[in-house]
Amino acid sequence: MMASGYKSAGIAAICIALCACSGTKRLEIDDNFPVPLMDKAPVNLGIHLDEDLTGYTHTETIEKKGTWEVSIGPAQQKLFDNLASGVFEGYAFVNDTAIIGTATENTLDGVLKPTIKEVQFSLPVQTRSNYYEVWIRYEFQLYDKAGTLIGDWNLPAYGKASKKNYGSSSRGLQAAAMAACRDAMAFFSINFSREPVVRKWLTAGKPQQPAPPPTQTAPAPDPQPATNPAPAAKEDQA
Repeated sequence: MMASGYKSAGIAAICIALCACSGTKRLEIDDNFPVPLMDKAPVNLGIHLDEDLTGYTHTETIEKKGTWEVSIGPAQQKLFDNLASGVFEGYAFVNDTAIIGTATENTLDGVLKPTIKEVQFSLPVQTRSNYYEVWIRYEFQLYDKAGTLIGDWNLPAYGKASKKNYGSSSRGLQAAAMAACRDAMAFFSINFSREPVVRKWLTAGKPQQPAPPPTQTAPAPDPQPATNPAPAAKEDQA
């Protein structure tokens, strides 16, 4: 009976280990982001964070390591709050890319809309290295007050964390994702005013884009009078 008990306990332990390896690991990154210290860009921008961004979760299945769900979206509000307070002269979160007719129309120059386009990560066991690594690709769209797109640009970010500093893969991957977000903040801070789209807009005095011309439809053709078919020729009577 004792041997049977040990055998049952061993099977249970194996099952727990398999579940831990193949189960879904869920982690959410922290929102402890710094405020950039720099000369602020001469612009007052609205920032529009849609639900696709604030709810963004990257899901990936790794052979023999289970499925990972990395929740990045909830931290984006704090990230862009701190980022904007250090980079722009003024900012406000807005509900849309068009602000004409709203309370912020006279205080904001335009609207910035960030989007996460792609996330990738790797574990040390995959790369045979000592690092957890995360790559994030953002896209930024700049709109004028009327919600007309001025231009857009991509921003790649990278973060890594040494497995020697973390006791679990979840904590190591979380740290790498945080590092990638901070890398995005640093890259944005340094390059915002240098982006060709932004530089051209600022140099021109932050104008609104001309409204697109109305779509013109071709006029309907004038009705043509009906033509009566010519009467059939009568055959000669014999």
